[in-house]
Amino acid sequence: MTLLRTLRSAALASTLLAVNLVALTLFLNPGASLRRDFAGLFLAFFLPAVVVGTAGLFVVTLLGALVRFWPRARAPWPAFPWITTLACVATGVAAALFWVNLWNYRHSIPLEMLRALAASSVALSLAALLLFGVGLDVVLFPRHRRRVSRAVLIGSGATALLLPLAARPSPSPQPRPVPVSIEAIQPMRRLVLIGMDGLGPAQVQDGVARGALPSFAQLLRRGAQGPLATLRPTLGPPIWTTIFTGRLPRDHGVKSFVSYRLRGSPTTFEALPRGALVAVLERVGLVTSQPVTSATRRRRALWDALNAFGIQTGVVRFWGTHPAEHVQGFMLSNAFDALRDDSQRVGSTLYPPELLREVRARAVAPADVDSALVSEFVDLAHDADDAKVPWRRELVDRALAPDLTYQRAGAVLRAAYDPPFFANYFMGLDVVGHSFTRFAEPDRFGDVTPEDARRYGQVRDRYAALLGSWVGEAAHDLRPGEVLLVVSGHGMQPLPLWRRLMESLFGNPLLSGTHLGAPDGFILAVGDGIKPGVVLRDASVLDLAPTMLYLMGLPVARDMEGRVLTEMLEESFARSHPVTYIPSYESLAVAPAPAPDVPPLPDEP
Repeated sequence: MTLLRTLRSAALASTLLAVNLVALTLFLNPGASLRRDFAGLFLAFFLPAVVVGTAGLFVVTLLGALVRFWPRARAPWPAFPWITTLACVATGVAAALFWVNLWNYRHSIPLEMLRALAASSVALSLAALLLFGVGLDVVLFPRHRRRVSRAVLIGSGATALLLPLAARPSPSPQPRPVPVSIEAIQPMRRLVLIGMDGLGPAQVQDGVARGALPSFAQLLRRGAQGPLATLRPTLGPPIWTTIFTGRLPRDHGVKSFVSYRLRGSPTTFEALPRGALVAVLERVGLVTSQPVTSATRRRRALWDALNAFGIQTGVVRFWGTHPAEHVQGFMLSNAFDALRDDSQRVGSTLYPPELLREVRARAVAPADVDSALVSEFVDLAHDADDAKVPWRRELVDRALAPDLTYQRAGAVLRAAYDPPFFANYFMGLDVVGHSFTRFAEPDRFGDVTPEDARRYGQVRDRYAALLGSWVGEAAHDLRPGEVLLVVSGHGMQPLPLWRRLMESLFGNPLLSGTHLGAPDGFILAVGDGIKPGVVLRDASVLDLAPTMLYLMGLPVARDMEGRVLTEMLEESFARSHPVTYIPSYESLAVAPAPAPDVPPLPDEP
């Protein structure tokens, strides 16, 4: 009988945790509704949390019963033994989940939801402290009566159970954009943007000091450069959508690599709680995911604004560009590499499609990557190609082959259209940063053999040098009135010890670099009107859209959240070209692309 009552206590405490997990999911998705999405939330989060939580908390009681000096005292609620301890654990776990997600999604949640989530996090923390106090009273005064303790227990549990659901506000309606009247203009400057991820200011400065990045060394003297503050969650799609819209993820709607559907729910969920074992829920079929597409974005991008003024744009590979939008100029989507051999769907990766044959001819398969190029990264003379370090998959298959594909395809398209705005994105440095940081910094890890450090220790630096050579070529080819921007959306840092231990347990021991801590990215600007030698101190990914609009002679939208980086401009240029403003670009008549059936795209750890 006692075991049954204890199991009932574990079920009650796990219900408290499950309700809060549902509430947290609703906080992260303002468009979701408890009434409309009850079935999906129940199946995907509430029921698994109750089942797993009950089992886990019951194990806690069994372990506690085995502890010789565990206090044997009058329970505050005899019908529910162990309820104080279990409710304290459940509330503490819920509070921790709330704080973790508040921190990680602070740029993604609407402000009214953010304030309510913060208040709920505080309330759960206080409830957990009160429950801990009740438990402490049991330990210190085991023979006291528990009338007050029972009242505190019930009040704290009810607060933790009901307040987060009650505190969630209804989403406020979006303000209607101000109508804008515009005419075609000639751009004041031409702009070339080279995008990448995984390159931080410390890596640039260290590489330049060691002579490993000669192209960057020359360009640092010619232009303005500095760290670039990034966002949380530090993931490519939300960061690059912010770069092209000037808006935070809470406004533009792209919050991850994927959006989610819960079994039994009609709603698309933009984000799911960190720490809720979403990957496990996907494996058992309770949650499905779909890569973000160009239809996911809720705000106008830079190319929309430029096209509205009659300025052609060329965009290659950036996150969230599939299917390719019908722009003035061209767009090659980030799904081209995955779909290039699919004759039925490859047409959706390029607009306009006239040069699709030429672009497909430039695609580089992993087997086609020149061995001489590969030998610049690893020592092929002593290559065993063993399973211990699957370097070919990371370096050749996922980094070099795709980057070479988009570099060559972008060159073909730019030569054909020559748009005033051209942007190309390379992901290879981010890929090798995740896998080869341990070999580049063996002293930080301690389990790298000298032979592995010799063979793979230069991969990260040499990949940065390869991208630097492409940047140098672009700078060499600059024409009068043209500006080159080099942007890394985030940096890379070694994986902390606890994450390394977790990844080893889950069968991924080679993961050694991460950017989940939001390390700064990097910005470099070179060209007409850019002041040489300037070090930017306060640049952010939010500042890039306003700055690019300004450089091309267009007004900055007042509803953008960044600023023009005027400190990198020559004084004469800034005086003769004052910043102008427009209320918003959101009223432009640009139809969103339809949501396609797309294959899974490469995710990041």
